[in-house]
Amino acid sequence: MEEISTRRRIYEEIVMNPGLHFRELQKRLGMPTGMLEYHIQVLEREGLIVSKMDGKYKRLFANTSMTREERRVMGALRNEVARRIVIFLIENGRSRHGDIANAVGVSASTLSYHLGKLMKGGIIGKEVQGRETYYFVVDPESIAAIMIKYRRSFLDTLVDNFAAWYLSQSKERE
Repeated sequence: MEEISTRRRIYEEIVMNPGLHFRELQKRLGMPTGMLEYHIQVLEREGLIVSKMDGKYKRLFANTSMTREERRVMGALRNEVARRIVIFLIENGRSRHGDIANAVGVSASTLSYHLGKLMKGGIIGKEVQGRETYYFVVDPESIAAIMIKYRRSFLDTLVDNFAAWYLSQSKERE
């Protein structure tokens, strides 16, 4: 019975926080590595959760009605810097590297790393005009909808503020 209760706690945490990585889940639940690995393997084998490698992170998702697109986006947005970049680009539109770095508050190299990951994931694109490179969110409506749908899982005011701003902009466009 203890094992079922433990697995339920793990599953519920993953449902509430899609795209959570293994170490973050471990920290939140205060569970030893081996024990958590065992229960995740059981949950995966039973088809209740799916995992996706994201670089060195194993991202966990409940095998519910969440689409592949939502999993891809949520995996990328689990990183705070990536999330800040995406929100900045949705709010401001096409922007240059230096403008994004200043707004997000990261070094140029850190920004380049995250822009590269977001481009590889198909979330942002870039356009070169002469000597300037501009970055933009490929499908801002879709990304915003996913962020708003799963905003409770982020536990930060940045996403809450973005959701309020985006929803107010949508009403103004109607």
